[in-house]
Amino acid sequence: MRNFIIKYFFNFILILLLAGCLSNQNSSRNQDKGGIVFTFDDQYIDEWYNFRDKFNEYNIKATFFINRPQNLTDDQIQKLKQLANDGHEIGCHGLNHRNALDFKDSINQYYAMDIKPAIEILDSLGFTISSFAYPYGSSTEKIDSLLLQHVPYLRKATWNIQDTTIDFYNEIFANSNSYAVINSMGIDSNYRITFDNLKKGMQRAKRNNEVLILHNHCIDTIKDDYVVTPAYLEHVFQLSNQYGLKSLCISDLGGYFTNEE
Repeated sequence: MRNFIIKYFFNFILILLLAGCLSNQNSSRNQDKGGIVFTFDDQYIDEWYNFRDKFNEYNIKATFFINRPQNLTDDQIQKLKQLANDGHEIGCHGLNHRNALDFKDSINQYYAMDIKPAIEILDSLGFTISSFAYPYGSSTEKIDSLLLQHVPYLRKATWNIQDTTIDFYNEIFANSNSYAVINSMGIDSNYRITFDNLKKGMQRAKRNNEVLILHNHCIDTIKDDYVVTPAYLEHVFQLSNQYGLKSLCISDLGGYFTNEE
């Protein structure tokens, strides 16, 4: 009888330990849910590079969408290569920053004139291009369909046009059913997105295991349109880490959703 009690006791302890391990594993998985993508547009390469230490400090990986690659200097090319070596993604933003909607009746011409040559230039410089961001942020389904034959990921853009919390905008949250063509919320100073508003978006991403997509342009201390201050951006990085969101590049989205448990 005594041996039975001892055996029962040890089996009971073993069950408790196994339950604890499973609980910790589930807790760890829950903590890993949700992601965030930071994207930067145009050609503010010096400013992005000067913020490199902060990207590394907070383990943030970004996608930099480059326009007018034909005008890149040797110094800018080297800085972009260093950013790529740090784990960031270099994407395409067009040869001359043309509005896709101007070509809605001549889609093939748009691709041939503004996208294909830009991708070829970036490729010749050593950058593998997997994503394209529309200048001015808009396109049509027909344009998307054509470009997806050449680039796996497309990013559009929006801002807080509804003057509400950003968790309202379904299109800026990538999920397992929609991530090849995604939208982003602008967080430059002129968009006036507060930290409390960003928290709403991060909470939604965490809760639903979605990926919040954001975009900005220049990182600088000057107060101007299409500029995000270093202090503001660093605080956004801190919030992202606080919520445990996984930092992703645009081209990571497919792997993130197809590999999730």
